[in-house]
Amino acid sequence: MNKNDLARFSRQLLMQDIGYEGMEKIMNSKIAIVGCGALGSTQAEILARAGIKKIKIIDRDYIDLSNLHRTHMITEKDALESLPKAIACEKWIKEIDQSIKVESAIDEFDSLNAEKFLEDVDLILDGTDNLEARFLINDVSVKHNIPWIYAGVNSWYGNVMFIKPNQGPCLRCLIPEISNQNESCDIIPSIGTMTSLVSSISSNLAIRYLAGNEVPYGVLFVIDGRDVSIEKIKITKNEKCTTCGLHHYEFLEKKTLRGVVKICGTHAVEIRPEKFVNFDFSKKINKIKEKFNVISINKYSLRVQKDTIQMVLMNNGLGMVEGIDDINTAKKIYDDLFNILIQ
Repeated sequence: MNKNDLARFSRQLLMQDIGYEGMEKIMNSKIAIVGCGALGSTQAEILARAGIKKIKIIDRDYIDLSNLHRTHMITEKDALESLPKAIACEKWIKEIDQSIKVESAIDEFDSLNAEKFLEDVDLILDGTDNLEARFLINDVSVKHNIPWIYAGVNSWYGNVMFIKPNQGPCLRCLIPEISNQNESCDIIPSIGTMTSLVSSISSNLAIRYLAGNEVPYGVLFVIDGRDVSIEKIKITKNEKCTTCGLHHYEFLEKKTLRGVVKICGTHAVEIRPEKFVNFDFSKKINKIKEKFNVISINKYSLRVQKDTIQMVLMNNGLGMVEGIDDINTAKKIYDDLFNILIQ
Protein backbone atom coordinates (compact mmCIF):
# COMPACT_ATOMS: atom_id res chain seq x y z
CA MET A 1 0.00 0.00 0.00
CA ASN A 2 1.55 3.29 -1.09
CA LYS A 3 1.42 6.73 0.57
CA ASN A 4 -1.57 7.88 -1.49
CA ASP A 5 -3.55 4.78 -0.52
CA LEU A 6 -2.74 5.33 3.16
CA ALA A 7 -4.15 8.85 2.87
CA ARG A 8 -7.16 7.86 0.77
CA PHE A 9 -8.23 5.03 3.08
CA SER A 10 -7.07 6.50 6.39
CA ARG A 11 -10.56 6.41 7.95
CA GLN A 12 -11.27 2.93 6.66
CA LEU A 13 -7.99 1.64 8.06
CA LEU A 14 -9.30 2.62 11.52
CA MET A 15 -12.36 0.38 11.12
CA GLN A 16 -12.62 -2.65 13.36
CA ASP A 17 -12.25 -5.87 11.32
CA ILE A 18 -10.53 -4.04 8.44
CA GLY A 19 -7.27 -2.39 9.40
CA TYR A 20 -4.14 -2.64 7.27
CA GLU A 21 -4.42 -6.38 6.65
CA GLY A 22 -8.09 -6.22 5.66
CA MET A 23 -7.44 -3.22 3.43
CA GLU A 24 -4.72 -5.11 1.59
CA LYS A 25 -7.16 -7.98 0.99
CA ILE A 26 -9.82 -5.59 -0.31
CA MET A 27 -7.37 -3.94 -2.69
CA ASN A 28 -6.19 -7.31 -4.03
CA SER A 29 -9.72 -8.57 -4.70
CA LYS A 30 -11.49 -8.85 -8.03
CA ILE A 31 -15.26 -8.56 -8.26
CA ALA A 32 -17.90 -8.79 -10.97
CA ILE A 33 -21.11 -6.78 -11.04
CA VAL A 34 -23.79 -8.20 -13.33
CA GLY A 35 -25.91 -5.23 -14.38
CA CYS A 36 -25.01 -1.60 -13.90
CA GLY A 37 -28.38 0.05 -13.46
CA ALA A 38 -29.76 1.31 -10.16
CA LEU A 39 -28.35 -1.50 -8.01
CA GLY A 40 -25.15 -2.18 -9.92
CA SER A 41 -24.09 1.45 -10.33
CA THR A 42 -24.48 2.09 -6.59
CA GLN A 43 -22.59 -1.08 -5.70
CA ALA A 44 -19.86 -0.13 -8.16
CA GLU A 45 -19.50 3.35 -6.67
CA ILE A 46 -19.42 2.15 -3.05
CA LEU A 47 -16.92 -0.62 -3.73
CA ALA A 48 -14.69 1.55 -5.93
CA ARG A 49 -14.53 4.09 -3.11
CA ALA A 50 -13.85 1.26 -0.63
CA GLY A 51 -10.67 0.26 -2.47
CA ILE A 52 -11.52 -2.61 -4.83
CA LYS A 53 -8.92 -2.37 -7.60
CA LYS A 54 -10.38 -4.83 -10.16
CA ILE A 55 -14.01 -4.56 -11.23
CA LYS A 56 -15.83 -6.33 -14.05
CA ILE A 57 -19.13 -4.95 -15.34
CA ILE A 58 -21.53 -6.44 -17.87
CA ASP A 59 -24.67 -4.69 -19.09
CA ARG A 60 -26.33 -4.60 -22.51
CA ASP A 61 -28.52 -1.56 -21.83
CA TYR A 62 -28.10 2.17 -22.36
CA ILE A 63 -29.09 5.12 -20.18
CA ASP A 64 -32.41 6.88 -20.65
CA LEU A 65 -34.25 9.56 -18.69
CA SER A 66 -36.20 7.01 -16.63
CA ASN A 67 -32.92 5.84 -15.04
CA LEU A 68 -31.94 9.21 -13.57
CA HIS A 69 -34.07 9.09 -10.41
CA ARG A 70 -32.41 5.96 -9.02
CA THR A 71 -29.12 5.28 -10.83
CA HIS A 72 -25.77 6.54 -9.53
CA MET A 73 -22.84 7.80 -11.60
CA ILE A 74 -24.97 8.96 -14.56
CA THR A 75 -26.07 12.36 -15.80
CA GLU A 76 -28.81 13.83 -17.95
CA LYS A 77 -26.21 14.28 -20.69
CA ASP A 78 -25.52 10.51 -20.60
CA ALA A 79 -29.24 9.82 -21.03
CA LEU A 80 -29.64 12.24 -23.93
CA GLU A 81 -26.66 10.59 -25.64
CA SER A 82 -27.94 7.02 -24.93
CA LEU A 83 -24.57 6.18 -23.38
CA PRO A 84 -24.19 2.46 -22.55
CA LYS A 85 -24.57 1.84 -18.82
CA ALA A 86 -21.38 -0.25 -18.67
CA ILE A 87 -19.37 2.60 -20.21
CA ALA A 88 -20.94 5.21 -17.90
CA CYS A 89 -20.05 3.07 -14.88
CA GLU A 90 -16.49 2.57 -16.12
CA LYS A 91 -16.09 6.29 -16.79
CA TRP A 92 -17.18 7.33 -13.31
CA ILE A 93 -15.26 4.58 -11.52
CA LYS A 94 -12.09 5.87 -13.18
CA GLU A 95 -13.03 9.38 -11.99
CA ILE A 96 -13.13 8.02 -8.43
CA ASP A 97 -9.78 6.21 -8.69
CA GLN A 98 -7.71 6.07 -11.87
CA SER A 99 -5.76 3.07 -10.58
CA ILE A 100 -8.84 0.80 -10.66
CA LYS A 101 -8.82 -1.71 -13.50
CA VAL A 102 -12.31 -1.79 -15.00
CA GLU A 103 -13.40 -4.41 -17.52
CA SER A 104 -16.71 -3.36 -19.05
CA ALA A 105 -18.75 -5.39 -21.53
CA ILE A 106 -21.74 -4.10 -23.51
CA ASP A 107 -23.47 -7.43 -23.90
CA GLU A 108 -26.32 -9.63 -22.78
CA PHE A 109 -25.46 -11.81 -19.78
CA ASP A 110 -26.38 -15.33 -20.92
CA SER A 111 -25.36 -18.98 -20.89
CA LEU A 112 -22.86 -18.39 -23.70
CA ASN A 113 -20.70 -15.89 -21.78
CA ALA A 114 -21.58 -16.27 -18.08
CA GLU A 115 -18.75 -18.64 -17.13
CA LYS A 116 -16.13 -16.75 -19.10
CA PHE A 117 -17.19 -13.51 -17.49
CA LEU A 118 -17.38 -14.71 -13.89
CA GLU A 119 -15.01 -17.62 -13.37
CA ASP A 120 -11.90 -15.57 -12.44
CA VAL A 121 -13.41 -13.31 -9.74
CA ASP A 122 -13.48 -13.50 -5.94
CA LEU A 123 -17.06 -12.31 -5.53
CA ILE A 124 -20.11 -11.68 -7.73
CA LEU A 125 -22.68 -8.97 -7.04
CA ASP A 126 -26.21 -9.03 -8.37
CA GLY A 127 -27.18 -5.80 -10.13
CA THR A 128 -29.78 -7.46 -12.35
CA ASP A 129 -33.53 -7.06 -12.48
CA ASN A 130 -34.69 -10.54 -13.48
CA LEU A 131 -34.74 -13.97 -11.91
CA GLU A 132 -33.39 -15.90 -14.90
CA ALA A 133 -30.14 -13.89 -14.83
CA ARG A 134 -29.89 -14.53 -11.08
CA PHE A 135 -30.38 -18.27 -11.57
CA LEU A 136 -27.58 -18.14 -14.15
CA ILE A 137 -25.28 -16.36 -11.67
CA ASN A 138 -26.25 -19.01 -9.13
CA ASP A 139 -25.26 -21.82 -11.52
CA VAL A 140 -21.82 -20.29 -12.09
CA SER A 141 -21.41 -19.67 -8.36
CA VAL A 142 -22.09 -23.27 -7.35
CA LYS A 143 -20.20 -24.83 -10.28
CA HIS A 144 -17.06 -22.73 -9.75
CA ASN A 145 -17.39 -22.26 -5.98
CA ILE A 146 -17.55 -18.44 -6.18
CA PRO A 147 -19.55 -16.59 -3.49
CA TRP A 148 -22.17 -14.12 -4.62
CA ILE A 149 -24.62 -11.63 -3.18
CA TYR A 150 -28.24 -11.72 -4.30
CA ALA A 151 -29.98 -8.33 -4.24
CA GLY A 152 -33.43 -7.35 -5.40
CA VAL A 153 -35.85 -4.43 -5.12
CA ASN A 154 -39.58 -4.11 -5.71
CA SER A 155 -41.34 -0.91 -4.72
CA TRP A 156 -40.62 -0.17 -1.02
CA TYR A 157 -39.17 -3.61 -0.36
CA GLY A 158 -35.84 -5.30 -0.93
CA ASN A 159 -33.97 -8.56 -0.35
CA VAL A 160 -30.28 -9.32 0.12
CA MET A 161 -28.59 -12.67 0.75
CA PHE A 162 -24.92 -13.67 0.86
CA ILE A 163 -24.55 -17.04 -0.84
CA LYS A 164 -21.55 -19.21 0.03
CA PRO A 165 -21.76 -22.07 -2.48
CA ASN A 166 -21.42 -25.69 -1.39
CA GLN A 167 -21.61 -24.66 2.27
CA GLY A 168 -24.87 -22.82 2.71
CA PRO A 169 -28.10 -22.60 0.72
CA CYS A 170 -28.03 -21.25 -2.82
CA LEU A 171 -30.65 -19.04 -4.45
CA ARG A 172 -32.68 -22.02 -5.66
CA CYS A 173 -32.98 -23.27 -2.10
CA LEU A 174 -34.83 -20.00 -1.51
CA ILE A 175 -36.63 -19.75 -4.89
CA PRO A 176 -36.81 -23.20 -6.50
CA GLU A 177 -38.39 -22.19 -9.80
CA ILE A 178 -39.40 -19.23 -11.94
CA SER A 179 -43.15 -18.79 -11.78
CA ASN A 180 -45.51 -16.28 -13.36
CA GLN A 181 -45.93 -14.75 -9.95
CA ASN A 182 -42.19 -14.23 -9.43
CA GLU A 183 -41.22 -13.33 -12.97
CA SER A 184 -43.49 -11.11 -15.05
CA CYS A 185 -43.06 -8.73 -17.92
CA ASP A 186 -44.32 -5.78 -15.93
CA ILE A 187 -42.05 -2.83 -15.25
CA ILE A 188 -41.13 -3.02 -11.57
CA PRO A 189 -41.87 0.12 -9.50
CA SER A 190 -38.80 1.51 -7.77
CA ILE A 191 -37.46 4.48 -5.86
CA GLY A 192 -33.88 5.61 -5.39
CA THR A 193 -33.93 5.31 -1.60
CA MET A 194 -34.66 1.57 -1.81
CA THR A 195 -32.09 0.79 -4.49
CA SER A 196 -29.54 2.72 -2.42
CA LEU A 197 -30.51 0.87 0.79
CA VAL A 198 -30.29 -2.55 -0.84
CA SER A 199 -27.03 -1.67 -2.63
CA SER A 200 -25.51 -0.39 0.61
CA ILE A 201 -26.40 -3.56 2.53
CA SER A 202 -25.09 -5.83 -0.24
CA SER A 203 -21.90 -3.74 -0.57
CA ASN A 204 -21.41 -3.82 3.19
CA LEU A 205 -21.49 -7.63 3.12
CA ALA A 206 -19.05 -7.56 0.19
CA ILE A 207 -16.57 -5.32 2.04
CA ARG A 208 -16.70 -7.47 5.17
CA TYR A 209 -16.20 -10.66 3.18
CA LEU A 210 -13.35 -9.30 1.05
CA ALA A 211 -11.61 -7.93 4.16
CA GLY A 212 -11.46 -11.48 5.50
CA ASN A 213 -14.34 -11.40 7.97
CA GLU A 214 -16.94 -14.09 8.52
CA VAL A 215 -20.18 -13.08 6.83
CA PRO A 216 -23.53 -14.71 7.67
CA TYR A 217 -24.47 -16.88 4.71
CA GLY A 218 -27.90 -18.29 4.13
CA VAL A 219 -29.51 -15.32 5.89
CA LEU A 220 -32.11 -13.41 3.90
CA PHE A 221 -32.23 -9.72 4.80
CA VAL A 222 -35.74 -8.43 4.13
CA ILE A 223 -35.78 -4.64 3.97
CA ASP A 224 -39.04 -2.72 4.43
CA GLY A 225 -38.55 0.86 3.28
CA ARG A 226 -41.97 2.03 4.37
CA ASP A 227 -41.49 1.00 8.01
CA VAL A 228 -37.68 1.38 7.79
CA SER A 229 -37.05 -2.07 9.20
CA ILE A 230 -34.83 -5.06 8.42
CA GLU A 231 -35.83 -8.64 9.19
CA LYS A 232 -33.36 -11.53 9.07
CA ILE A 233 -34.69 -14.91 7.96
CA LYS A 234 -32.54 -18.04 8.15
CA ILE A 235 -32.71 -20.06 4.94
CA THR A 236 -32.08 -23.82 5.13
CA LYS A 237 -29.99 -25.64 2.53
CA ASN A 238 -32.11 -28.05 0.49
CA GLU A 239 -30.15 -31.25 -0.08
CA LYS A 240 -32.40 -31.99 -3.07
CA CYS A 241 -31.95 -28.51 -4.57
CA THR A 242 -31.60 -28.70 -8.36
CA THR A 243 -28.42 -26.61 -8.32
CA CYS A 244 -26.47 -27.08 -5.08
CA GLY A 245 -27.94 -30.47 -4.15
CA LEU A 246 -28.10 -32.31 -7.48
CA HIS A 247 -25.53 -30.11 -9.29
CA HIS A 248 -27.74 -29.76 -12.34
CA TYR A 249 -26.83 -26.42 -13.90
CA GLU A 250 -30.07 -25.90 -15.75
CA PHE A 251 -29.54 -22.28 -16.74
CA LEU A 252 -25.94 -22.74 -17.88
CA GLU A 253 -27.08 -25.66 -20.03
CA LYS A 254 -30.07 -23.78 -21.40
CA LYS A 255 -29.63 -22.83 -25.05
CA THR A 256 -29.50 -19.06 -25.41
CA LEU A 257 -31.44 -17.57 -28.29
CA ARG A 258 -29.44 -14.86 -29.99
CA GLY A 259 -30.37 -12.81 -33.00
CA VAL A 260 -33.71 -10.99 -32.93
CA VAL A 261 -35.53 -11.04 -29.59
CA LYS A 262 -38.62 -9.23 -28.35
CA ILE A 263 -37.77 -7.62 -24.99
CA CYS A 264 -40.17 -8.75 -22.30
CA GLY A 265 -42.37 -6.02 -20.86
CA THR A 266 -41.49 -3.40 -23.48
CA HIS A 267 -42.33 -2.28 -27.00
CA ALA A 268 -38.77 -2.95 -28.11
CA VAL A 269 -36.80 -5.52 -30.08
CA GLU A 270 -33.16 -6.40 -29.40
CA ILE A 271 -30.94 -7.49 -32.29
CA ARG A 272 -27.55 -9.09 -31.81
CA PRO A 273 -25.17 -9.65 -34.72
CA GLU A 274 -23.70 -13.11 -35.30
CA LYS A 275 -20.30 -11.62 -34.52
CA PHE A 276 -19.57 -8.40 -32.70
CA VAL A 277 -18.05 -5.64 -34.82
CA ASN A 278 -16.38 -2.32 -34.04
CA PHE A 279 -18.14 0.55 -35.79
CA ASP A 280 -16.80 4.08 -36.10
CA PHE A 281 -20.08 5.95 -36.56
CA SER A 282 -18.43 9.25 -37.46
CA LYS A 283 -16.98 7.82 -40.68
CA LYS A 284 -20.43 7.07 -42.10
CA ILE A 285 -22.43 9.90 -40.57
CA ASN A 286 -23.26 11.60 -43.89
CA LYS A 287 -24.53 8.36 -45.41
CA ILE A 288 -26.56 7.64 -42.28
CA LYS A 289 -28.21 11.08 -42.44
CA GLU A 290 -29.45 10.34 -45.96
CA LYS A 291 -31.78 7.65 -44.59
CA PHE A 292 -32.18 8.42 -40.89
CA ASN A 293 -32.69 11.34 -38.56
CA VAL A 294 -29.66 11.27 -36.24
CA ILE A 295 -30.71 12.13 -32.67
CA SER A 296 -27.44 11.48 -30.84
CA ILE A 297 -24.03 10.06 -31.63
CA ASN A 298 -20.94 9.25 -29.56
CA LYS A 299 -18.08 6.78 -29.66
CA TYR A 300 -20.17 3.99 -28.18
CA SER A 301 -23.73 4.44 -29.44
CA LEU A 302 -25.84 5.98 -32.17
CA ARG A 303 -29.53 6.89 -31.83
CA VAL A 304 -31.51 7.37 -35.03
CA GLN A 305 -35.14 7.78 -35.99
CA LYS A 306 -37.06 6.63 -39.03
CA ASP A 307 -40.69 7.72 -39.22
CA THR A 308 -41.96 7.17 -35.64
CA ILE A 309 -39.47 4.43 -34.75
CA GLN A 310 -36.17 5.00 -32.94
CA MET A 311 -33.19 2.70 -32.73
CA VAL A 312 -30.07 2.71 -30.61
CA LEU A 313 -27.08 0.92 -32.13
CA MET A 314 -23.98 0.15 -30.05
CA ASN A 315 -20.58 0.30 -31.68
CA ASN A 316 -20.28 -3.48 -31.31
CA GLY A 317 -23.39 -4.01 -33.46
CA LEU A 318 -25.89 -4.65 -30.67
CA GLY A 319 -29.14 -2.87 -31.55
CA MET A 320 -32.36 -1.93 -29.77
CA VAL A 321 -35.36 -0.88 -31.86
CA GLU A 322 -37.89 1.03 -29.75
CA GLY A 323 -41.59 1.61 -30.10
CA ILE A 324 -42.30 -1.52 -32.10
CA ASP A 325 -43.43 -5.09 -31.50
CA ASP A 326 -43.04 -6.44 -35.02
CA ILE A 327 -39.77 -8.34 -35.28
CA ASN A 328 -39.57 -8.26 -39.09
CA THR A 329 -39.97 -4.48 -39.29
CA ALA A 330 -37.40 -4.01 -36.52
CA LYS A 331 -34.93 -6.26 -38.31
CA LYS A 332 -35.36 -4.34 -41.59
CA ILE A 333 -34.61 -1.01 -39.89
CA TYR A 334 -31.58 -2.55 -38.19
CA ASP A 335 -30.32 -4.09 -41.45
CA ASP A 336 -30.68 -0.77 -43.31
CA LEU A 337 -28.44 0.99 -40.80
CA PHE A 338 -26.05 -1.94 -40.38
CA ASN A 339 -25.50 -2.19 -44.15
CA ILE A 340 -24.62 1.52 -44.39
CA LEU A 341 -21.98 1.05 -41.72
CA ILE A 342 -20.32 -2.00 -43.26
CA GLN A 343 -20.17 -0.62 -46.83
